[in-house]
Amino acid sequence: MPDYLAVRHILTSPRIADRATPHIGEDRVDWYPLLVEAESMSSGESLLVRIAYDLWHASGDVDLWELPRRLDRASFGRVVEALGLSRGELSGDELEALVAAA
Repeated sequence: MPDYLAVRHILTSPRIADRATPHIGEDRVDWYPLLVEAESMSSGESLLVRIAYDLWHASGDVDLWELPRRLDRASFGRVVEALGLSRGELSGDELEALVAAA
């Protein structure tokens, strides 16, 4: 379930974890209340939620230009890691080891 790992990785980013994790289940995300919550987040924080949503639903709601221009370095790196997870290139354990080593 690489897509779920990728989405969870983005939503547990330190920037939004406090507000996003209550909406993350064992193998699902309760999107409606999370998207409502994202309306009161900063533009970069709400972009993280929209990226996670787009990965899960393939909605095409995120424009590529937004990533380098609207995300800070840490958030951009987290999205790149999530893309690797989504492709099945990293396991959750491998990603945790990389994050711990950084």
